[in-house]
Parts: sequence; C-alpha cells; structure tokens
Amino acid sequence: MPRRSLLLVFLAACATPADTGDDSAADTADTADTADTASFDAAAWCAEQGFGVSIPWDAVGPYGVLRHQTADDFEITQTDGTTWRLSEAWTGCENYLFIRDDIVRTASKADTIWSKDLDDLLAGSPRNTHYFFVSTYAQDESSAANREEILAQIDKQLAKLSAEDAAWWAERLHVADGSVKTLETEWLKDVLRGRVATYGLAIDRYQQLRGMGSFADVTRSDASNEGWPFQNNLAFAAHESRFFNMEATRQAALDAQADPTIVQLWDGEVISEYADMTVELPSAAEMAEFDTLQIDIDMRCPDPEATEQGNCGAWDYIANFYVQDSDGSWIEMSRFITTYHREARWVADATPMLPFLLEGGAKTFRWSWAPSWNVQPTETRLQLRLTNQGKPYKPRAATLVATGGNFNSTYNDGRETVTVPVSATAKKVQLWANLTGHGMESDNCAEFCNHQHEFTVDGEAYFQEYTSAQTQTGCIDQIENQMTPNQSGTWWYGRGGWCPGQIVMPIDVDFTTAVGADGEAQVSYQGLYEDSAPPPEGSYGNIVLNAWLVVYE
Repeated sequence: MPRRSLLLVFLAACATPADTGDDSAADTADTADTADTASFDAAAWCAEQGFGVSIPWDAVGPYGVLRHQTADDFEITQTDGTTWRLSEAWTGCENYLFIRDDIVRTASKADTIWSKDLDDLLAGSPRNTHYFFVSTYAQDESSAANREEILAQIDKQLAKLSAEDAAWWAERLHVADGSVKTLETEWLKDVLRGRVATYGLAIDRYQQLRGMGSFADVTRSDASNEGWPFQNNLAFAAHESRFFNMEATRQAALDAQADPTIVQLWDGEVISEYADMTVELPSAAEMAEFDTLQIDIDMRCPDPEATEQGNCGAWDYIANFYVQDSDGSWIEMSRFITTYHREARWVADATPMLPFLLEGGAKTFRWSWAPSWNVQPTETRLQLRLTNQGKPYKPRAATLVATGGNFNSTYNDGRETVTVPVSATAKKVQLWANLTGHGMESDNCAEFCNHQHEFTVDGEAYFQEYTSAQTQTGCIDQIENQMTPNQSGTWWYGRGGWCPGQIVMPIDVDFTTAVGADGEAQVSYQGLYEDSAPPPEGSYGNIVLNAWLVVYE
C-alpha cells in the first residue's frame, strides 16, 4: 500500500468512532489498521522515496526530556478530531518539528509567526518533514485565534499545490486541537514549554530530541526591533530538517566504514578555551596501513537542562585542532569556526595530515576554540577515526609551503619559491590548505571581502577566491556542508573562506600532472585583492593560512 494511503488508515483508525451501537465497525477498523501496519516496510519506503536508511523505532528507551535523549511515544489530537501517534507513523527516515505560536514575526507588531510564510516553508522543506503547530498561549482565546490563522494558511497554500504535493503535505502538517496544557502526553507538555530550546522542539531521524534555533531572517530588516533588527521567518524552520538530513547522511557513511580504529580524546567533559591530551596511537606498522583520517568533534552546551541560547558559546571564534610535532611545535590538522549560541558536530577529513602521525605511539593533541577573555565552556566529545578504505595511495609526506599574515601592501614581501622533494614513487601530489580571512577594516576585509590567492606548482597555477563573501545569505547554502543553521547571530552572511558553525573547507588541488620527473616541485604563492597584487595601501585584516604540499605513495 502506498505510504500516503497507509497514513490515512492510521488517522482514520485512531479517530474516535461514532457511537452507532454496533461495535463491529470499530473492530473492523482496528483489524485493518493492524494488517496495514504489519505489512508496511518502512525501510523499503524510505529507500523508494530517496530518504536513505530507515532507523527502527526504539520501543525500549531509556527515554528523556533533554537534548540528544531518546523521545518517548506521544499522541496529539488534531483539529479534525483524529489522533496522531508517533510510533504508529514512524518510518525512521523523517523529521518531526514543533513550531510554537508565541514566536512573533516582529516585536513591533507581535503577530504570531504562524501568520505568514507557510508557502516558503513548504517550498524549502525536505519532503521527509512533519510540522506540528501547537499553541503555547495560556489564554484560550489567543490559542484559538492562532489555530484558525494556521489552518487558514494551510488551506490556502495546499490549494496552490499540485494534487500530489497537496496530498503529501496534508499528511505532514499537524495542528493540535487546544494548546500545550491540553496535550495528552505529559513529557511533551514539559518539553514544549521551552525545556529543550527557546524556539521549538524537534525529533530527528534517530528519535533524538533536538532544539531548534533562531528564525531571524537577514533579508527582513526591521528598524522597529530594538537591538536585533531582523524579523522572524517561519520558513527558516526548514533549515533544521535540512540539517538533520545532512547528519543522517553523514552518520550512514560513518556506519558503513569497516572496522574503524577509534582514538578517543574527550568523551563528554566540560572544558574551556583549549585543552591538551596525550593519547596512544596504534604502532607505526599499523599506522602505515591507514589511508584515511577523520576528526569527529561534538560540541554541546555545558548545561544539558538549559536551552542553547545563553548556554552554548556566544561567539564565532576560530577553532583549531593541532598535533604536537617532535620539535615541540603545533601543527594545525583541521580548522573550524564555532557557532553563535548553538551546539555543533563536525566530521572533518584530515587525511593529508596523516604523515605527522605515522610514527604512532604517544602523541599530544590540542583542541582550541576560544580566547582567554571568553573561554566558552563546552561539553566536548572528540575522537580520531582511522580507516583503510582501499584507496590506491596513502599520504607519506607534507611540506609547509605558505602561511598568511596581515593583509596589506607588504603581505607578499619576502615570499620565496619553496622546493619540495617528490619521490620517484609518488602517485599523487596535492596542495591542501586551510585559508580564512578575518578582520573588518578597509572594505570590511578580510572577513567580508573577496580576497584572492594564487598558488603555483611547477608552473601550473591555481586561483582561489571567495565571491560569496559579498552575499547576504552565502552561509545558508552551506547547511549540507555541516554548517549549523539558525544560530543566534549573523550566521547567514557569506564570508572570506568560512561560515560560523562550520568546518573550514580546505583548498584541495591535485597537482600530480604538473610535477615533473626531476624529483622535486617548485611552489610559490601570492595574495591578491581585486585582482591586484600586492593589496593596496591600508589595512585589510588578516589572512590565516597554512598551505601544504602533500605527497602520496
């Protein structure tokens, strides 16, 4: 039976039957519901819809009411009289988002966020999303008025869709009859009153409770909003579902890895500013077999019982993961930018830095994410994932070929061509660099400008620029690249090589065919601004750059 038909059976079967004096109708409905439920193959449905792996319903728990804890079952009576139950509708590949009506679009008008933008919400939402509109107003009159508002919005927007799309979304837009205080499920009452998140509750595809972030829309500036001039936009709820889908895709890829070697550094400790950890790596012989290195970092608010805003770190700082070299220096293995007031998890591919771990044994690592004047305590989980994925080569040497500095007219002074040994047995030669621009001095540079960079290897040039740094919404496009959405700050703006709450995406260029057979490569670098080198007089912020030429065998 198609999934849409099955859900209609669920809703019809859960509705209270009319008292006809004949129990056979109710018995027949229950029998049909049981048969249809038993015959439904959630995994096959998820695959057919293109939603990926189906996660089985967890009927055991333990359940909780805090972020990342497992959600218990719940039911909601909808305005049409039917009862919707999570366990019955569970497919294991859908997201469930609750949107409160006490979020207003703008402080000056105080109208509920339910009153507008449902069309944009549906247009921007992944199709595996359910939305629940549950009033949190104590006054029955306000709750009733807002329910009528969202019901009218739903009727209006469904009428504009194709018959297929209208049927699809009609089953995924749920309006609770009554308000939070009349809900049947006690734990849901507790959570929806703001225990998990200020802006709303979500249940992801892994049955975990999640918070939702700010709906502030950079394209809707409102000067009447004191202190924060951006109106809330209902459509921003869709970003959360996009993010959960990214997480599910990422986790499926991790789960598919055969026999990963996990090196755990931190496992839930609350630490501040930075921390060092010495751990034992596998032996040199074992390290030589790995062709992939990933860094898995999970950053959570220090108080699990408080909402994210005002609990997680408030600022977008550079975060670095280092390994200490044999000479005592710190080598940056990967770079991130912290969020504004939200939790984040990143899985970064740092394979080009494997050469610094090849000796195995005891190694000291440093995780640094905040300055000394604002240490941002964070519950931290960090592990290295070492795997052999059958690649035709492994990184065996990495040479530093360029660093950054103050971005001004002297930026390129003293830069010389670097000679890098390349073995005769090399199978790949790669330029790999972490590059970000910071500071807001001349022309808002280098955070909000298109600074440019040219790398040349044996006469072949690669040109890197950051055109999204001049856009309002460039970072919204990065959600599928592990960028945490809906932060309580200016997270939307495109920047010069980074986004708040995201891995810094490395420059990764294959120069194998450019390198000659003379056993070495000549590497040069220069920074440019508006296609000119050096940059003009004045201060244009700072370029943070570590560029490596990596040789694979």
